[in-house]
Amino acid sequence: MIRLMETAAFHALQPYCANDEITVGTSIHIEHRAASGVGARIRAEAIVESFDGRFYTVRVTAHDDLQEIGRGTVGRAVVSVEKFLERIAKPRASQTEVPPGN
Repeated sequence: MIRLMETAAFHALQPYCANDEITVGTSIHIEHRAASGVGARIRAEAIVESFDGRFYTVRVTAHDDLQEIGRGTVGRAVVSVEKFLERIAKPRASQTEVPPGN
């Protein structure tokens, strides 16, 4: 359910992204409202709620064929794919290896 909600939020924000931009998740706050049976068809919807200049808040809901099963918000930020890939390729000081015996 949460994966579907995150995917719906991602797609809701795509129209706000420039050529090499995507959105990445920054937070998620979800209430599980009801159970669904095994094999139930689940759908998620997302509506852009706010933008503070850096972060978007997207209101999400999930339903099965009978009822709402979840609701909440997903936080996302717009990033340049190129800059993001450069940043994650650089090792951080906390991730550098210490030679054995030191």
